[in-house]
Amino acid sequence: MRLARLAALALCCSLVALAAVTAIAAAPPPAPVCGVCGSSVETVNISGADGPGTLDIYVDETGDSLWHARVPVNVSAAERYRTNESALEAAVDRAWPRYHVADGDVRTVETTLENETVVVNYTVDDVARQGLGESWLVDYFHEKGPTTNYDQQACRVTIHTPDGTVVTNRPADASVTGNAATWTTGGADSSERDFDEAVYVTYGEDGLLGTLRGHATIAREVGPTALEHGVRGGVVPGMLLGLVAIGMGRTDWGSAQFDGPTLERLIVAVGSVGAVGFLIAGAVANLPGLAPGAVALAALGVGYALLGSTARRFGDRLETRGLIGLSAVATLAAAAVSLMLAGPPVYAFPLCFGLATALCLPIGHAAERGRVPIALVAVAALAPIAALTAVAPLSVFWYGPVLYGLLLLPWVAVVAVFGYPLALLGRTLALENR
Repeated sequence: MRLARLAALALCCSLVALAAVTAIAAAPPPAPVCGVCGSSVETVNISGADGPGTLDIYVDETGDSLWHARVPVNVSAAERYRTNESALEAAVDRAWPRYHVADGDVRTVETTLENETVVVNYTVDDVARQGLGESWLVDYFHEKGPTTNYDQQACRVTIHTPDGTVVTNRPADASVTGNAATWTTGGADSSERDFDEAVYVTYGEDGLLGTLRGHATIAREVGPTALEHGVRGGVVPGMLLGLVAIGMGRTDWGSAQFDGPTLERLIVAVGSVGAVGFLIAGAVANLPGLAPGAVALAALGVGYALLGSTARRFGDRLETRGLIGLSAVATLAAAAVSLMLAGPPVYAFPLCFGLATALCLPIGHAAERGRVPIALVAVAALAPIAALTAVAPLSVFWYGPVLYGLLLLPWVAVVAVFGYPLALLGRTLALENR
């Protein structure tokens, strides 16, 4: 009965963790990337449109850009526009939604008709700026204010960097070929998600040096502010998590009632059932595919189960340092599985708090040996700061660190509930090795 109650409590915390991932992934209403390709938000498009169209953004050597939209129209609309240029211009004017990505920055709009395709060209200045060395950064989609999510609208959006350069990073959900980063949707070759969140695109010279400069440019851009938000939002949850870790080292409640085999069964059962539950919930909530956040949590559930089983069977051969390594390997393996199943990004919140949970195993082992694992407690306490710093470039800048600090509190409870059985297992292993 006691085992069932603990399992039920742990599963309840699993649902809290899934809700936290959902809250973190939430975003403001999306803004259309293509201003004339139609808006699912406002249900506007070019009269007679026969499809969503495409958008090509050509960045020049100075960081300005030409946006080239092509929208197919039906035969009757094409004939009308071909004979009445004013009707074409009026149809395009009416197609612009009240707000879109380039709202307020559009310059020099030119509209033409090519066969049965409406072509709209417009310019947008200062979409990119120079970074480190020869590297350049397209930061336009991060500099538009509080809107961080976008509605692609076009079936394809491609950012073309200047001739002679290559894209040196891998923007989320984009396919990169040479100097072009492409987001597609609705086709057999489309990515799992289209252009629906703020991205950075770096470009410059080809090769390893160019890639390093590109990533260093992004790090310089977001690093200081990300760390500031991480510290401001994560310091209180981090202190609470540190207190939880210290409490695990000083409390042995339940150690007399749960022996090693019972703890192993509990950990394996909770991890396995939680993993299956996350996958089912993710499939139902994100039809027809799996929600990446649910996949990440399911992978951690499997890692949790494997950590408990492996530690029980081989822990008698390991000291505290060995259990630290085992905990780190289990967390990294879970992250690798998540990456293979759902692709990037590997969510920072499950990864950081998963490591904090896994470290409860060596914390309990060290405490039973009479040692105070200050370093392990410090690493666990840094989990909230690390998680917020990792996601800050995407969303914390706009939501604010205080709100995210509150959203981290359920994760502290998750670490406490899931970590305590591991701490008891660590104590049991230390007793058996005496």
